[in-house]
Amino acid sequence: MKGVKSMYKASKVKHKDMMTMLEEIPAVKEHKESFAVRMSRQIIKRRMELGWTQGKLAEEVSKLGEPMQQSTISRIESSSPGTKAETYDKILKALGYVGIELSFKDIEEIDGGDLHIRSGSFA
Repeated sequence: MKGVKSMYKASKVKHKDMMTMLEEIPAVKEHKESFAVRMSRQIIKRRMELGWTQGKLAEEVSKLGEPMQQSTISRIESSSPGTKAETYDKILKALGYVGIELSFKDIEEIDGGDLHIRSGSFA
């Protein structure tokens, strides 16, 4: 880590510029658009709006009948993969969200292939 910090200081690259450069890397862009990252951003945003700590959110989820630890909230907010839909549902309910609406966007092309995915609604 020390080497990375010294390289960063030596390059005098600003954070905003570094983030712009990272956006150009397909894997980074794909990660930032992943479901786990998008959910974690929304959870963090709402938790902060409520003035709650991760511990407070875990307590509120636990009040709904499912024990949850602060470490679980931390893992989810870190966009760790593998979180079950039921876990997201409980957290979102504790945050006061109901009636979650999903939207899907078209993908024009994947890796130069001919795969096309059309948006739609699912009942």
